[in-house]
Amino acid sequence: MFSSMSTVTLEDARRDFSRLFDRVLQGETIIIENADQRVALHALTPAAGGSETAPCGYFAEDYSTEEIAELNQLAAQGPLRLVP
Repeated sequence: MFSSMSTVTLEDARRDFSRLFDRVLQGETIIIENADQRVALHALTPAAGGSETAPCGYFAEDYSTEEIAELNQLAAQGPLRLVP
């Protein structure tokens, strides 16, 4: 496994996505550029316990209903966008 970073255009990523996906699985980070926008493809590694997230409801008793509503509202306003 190696750790490096490469940059490709969106057009190249569309054409060669399978190959890029394999490189990411081998440890490479791929930056995809489209004009002034950039996104990174990076493989996620499982947490030590084998689970990437806490079970649904794990922290349910730690937050009030109002806090949960506020956090959900903030999450909905997040910067995530799909690349066309």
